[in-house]
Amino acid sequence: MHGTALHAIERPYDGCGKCLLGVRRLSRVKLATSSPERQRENVLTAAASVGAHIIGWADDWEVSGATDPMTRPKLGPWLCDERGPYDGLVAAVVDRLGRNVVDCLNTGYKMRDEKKMLVTYGHDGAWDLDDPADENRFTMEAWGAQMELRAIQRRNRDATIKTRAAGRPKGKPSYGFQYVRKVMGGKIDHVELHPHASEVICEVARRILADPDNVTTSSEAARLNRAGELSPADHLAMMYGKSAGGRPWSPQSLRNILLSEAALGYLMHRNRPVLGRDGNPVRLCEGLSLFQPQVEAW
Repeated sequence: MHGTALHAIERPYDGCGKCLLGVRRLSRVKLATSSPERQRENVLTAAASVGAHIIGWADDWEVSGATDPMTRPKLGPWLCDERGPYDGLVAAVVDRLGRNVVDCLNTGYKMRDEKKMLVTYGHDGAWDLDDPADENRFTMEAWGAQMELRAIQRRNRDATIKTRAAGRPKGKPSYGFQYVRKVMGGKIDHVELHPHASEVICEVARRILADPDNVTTSSEAARLNRAGELSPADHLAMMYGKSAGGRPWSPQSLRNILLSEAALGYLMHRNRPVLGRDGNPVRLCEGLSLFQPQVEAW
């Protein structure tokens, strides 16, 4: 699937009846992964096998398989008919459509009921969910995806419990903090204040405390946006070598940071501090305690 053949398969909607949307999804995008390219090749091959072409891509990167296809950032608008006409979906495998039986079948039946094509790599031709054999095979592949998802979720829960019990953080660092690893890609050695982000949030706190009648989280969010300061989501993306998406600061996200007990340097789980055997919160490092005693007024 290279050269001119590739260009022939990707072209705008032309009403031929086989104008398909390419669907790709990945829960975690890492620099070393080749999954996006593999999915692309498989999608193009599957589309060519039924004489179809790709009019666009619904690429949901960093999106959990547990997310309902209707609410996925890229695929959802197409399924809700907000992005224009298309004649069906083509994916590398059934579990790129959804990771549980309900989501897969809902998407599959939606395509069937709307007389649209549903194609996946490795299946001979388009899926025909009115045919009992095809319906059963589709359901079995969806069931396999669900079983795999449940196994992943169970492993993640067990790993979280073990990590919390050991007093180590798991997940993404709160804004203003950063994880330090002695070996690239290794376990987190310790947590420390991020030199820039911690100063940004402390400056916000100082400004609000100095003039609470005129300086609010709304005005501070606007100030940070004007200054081109990376929002928490974009800051986190840049920390992990990804591109910033241009997402702005919002008053609510700023308020959440200021009010969170994570600002005190506590180990957190489900937005609450993890308590040690002595009944006190487990502290990972020094906190941003400048504003904490007075934030309730915000």
